[in-house]
Amino acid sequence: MIIDYDKLDQLFNIFISKLCLYLPMSGMVWKCFRCNLSFKDKNLAEMHKEISNHSITKVKTLVA
Repeated sequence: MIIDYDKLDQLFNIFISKLCLYLPMSGMVWKCFRCNLSFKDKNLAEMHKEISNHSITKVKTLVA
């Protein structure tokens, strides 16, 4: 049995995007893509921004 991981990954991404439409399980976080850190608290994100001089972006994420 040959598994096409690219196709499987694509189907999984479609499933997650459809799931987000039906289940409101998303939340907003602030993310530093340079450090790969996420912050639920805006004040912590601002402190990280001041200390590291990295930009912070507000993104929507899945919350379990």
